[in-house]
Amino acid sequence: MPKQQFYSFFTDFFEARGVTLPANIDEFEFVSSGVLDSFEVLSLIMQLELEYAISFSPEELLDKKNATLGGLIKAIEAKR
Repeated sequence: MPKQQFYSFFTDFFEARGVTLPANIDEFEFVSSGVLDSFEVLSLIMQLELEYAISFSPEELLDKKNATLGGLIKAIEAKR
């Protein structure tokens, strides 16, 4: 799956919440940035799981490698 589809997914998700992503979204630390509360982070994960037919373990959600959008995209790609 082309990365552009992931970029579109994340852009749509964040823009729906009034958040404009930086030009280099791969490095965007969506967890520590504070732009999403814990409920919204869970909503993001749930939408990813539904959209891409994948699941995340609690350990994966806590992994610092998945705290950036680029890292999360790599994790999704590894599951597909």
